[in-house]
Amino acid sequence: MTPCTVTTGFFTLGKCGVMAVAGCPACQRPLCAGHITESGLCPECAAARNQVGHPAAAAAYRRRMHRHRTAGEYQDAGWYAGFDAYDRSAFDPGAGAQQDYLDDGDDALVDS
Repeated sequence: MTPCTVTTGFFTLGKCGVMAVAGCPACQRPLCAGHITESGLCPECAAARNQVGHPAAAAAYRRRMHRHRTAGEYQDAGWYAGFDAYDRSAFDPGAGAQQDYLDDGDDALVDS
């Protein structure tokens, strides 16, 4: 059994998983009967061609447009300008601050 691999869901995305009955002629993705669009394509290929009559193709089109809009924010150099070297050092294991575990003497405030 080959399962349908069309992306489903809204908040939590997953794969359809129903038994496939055909393949998309454009990308060869296995499709169940419920995810074949009017043109015989999978919803993602139909959305790429602006064919959004099928509900799954309309959802794929909205996901594609959302990714397109938000991708512009991440490529903006100003988006990351608010982070300084200290903020970015948390993601660089070698750039962390040196920890002082040595005894600073009896009069040190925080050493135990």
